[in-house]
Amino acid sequence: MRIDLTNAHIWDASSVAALDAVETKYAARGKMVTVVGLNERSAELHKSLAGRLASH
Repeated sequence: MRIDLTNAHIWDASSVAALDAVETKYAARGKMVTVVGLNERSAELHKSLAGRLASH
């Protein structure tokens, strides 16, 4: 699955957490998710936080 965020901006950790939730749900079904189109700042934020925001 491909998520195209070309016209979007990731502003904070809650945005990254939402993407993580989508990726986790698809991974549980054996599907891979690729996020494309992030601007530089959004890509940096996603890279630094993705996979680190698990809810307890």
